[in-house]
Amino acid sequence: MLIAAAVVPGPPAFVAGLMGSAAHELDGLREAADQVLSRALDSSPAAVQVVVVGPGLPGEYNAAGPVSFASFGRAVVVPALVEGQQGDPELPTPMMVARYLASRDLAAHPEHAQLWAAARWITTSGPDATALGERLGRDRAPVVLILVADGAACHGPKAPRAQDDRAQAYDDGVCAALASGQPGRLDQIDVDLGDELGATGQRIWPVLVAAAGGDGIGEVLWSGAPYGVGWAVASWRRPGESAFVRG
Repeated sequence: MLIAAAVVPGPPAFVAGLMGSAAHELDGLREAADQVLSRALDSSPAAVQVVVVGPGLPGEYNAAGPVSFASFGRAVVVPALVEGQQGDPELPTPMMVARYLASRDLAAHPEHAQLWAAARWITTSGPDATALGERLGRDRAPVVLILVADGAACHGPKAPRAQDDRAQAYDDGVCAALASGQPGRLDQIDVDLGDELGATGQRIWPVLVAAAGGDGIGEVLWSGAPYGVGWAVASWRRPGESAFVRG
């Protein structure tokens, strides 16, 4: 049963060590991501299953080992979630960024060590995303879902893609749906338009829609497009979820 979900973007720019002197420009985004993850995990029972989901071909990864960002130009290495443990040597970028965020959370909250050590790391898209959400929703064990998704990649002339005037309205619609606490509204997001705009969220929203199975309490903690890509940090929780306290 899904009890809580966190939505974070997946840019390598999240990794402060990759950004050099510009790292401070995204401090607010990092702080919001730290907050949404710690909130989801702190309010969960000890036996919760953490499931991290990013867009991509259906697959599951072992992300418990150290993660190197050397391919992005700097020798930044995120330590293993469990000392001495090895994982898959190559991870999709959203999983790498999520691992960075997990390590930040673990450094601030060592009491989350067991949750991260047992976390699942999955990529999915389309019908497979719906099937995954249905499986998580049927699971009798409590589940915390972490979704790694980017918005439109064409905000302004410095964006990775050609500027598109539809980008702002598209991302505003996604944020409104997330803030509403009604995952079903994400089903109304235009998948084809999202693809045209370079967004990735529309590929994994079906996981949240199917796993939640109904409305909850939503909040958007941060949104913006500082480098021309729409990013949002948001939370969802099942009504009464705050009754779960880790012990």
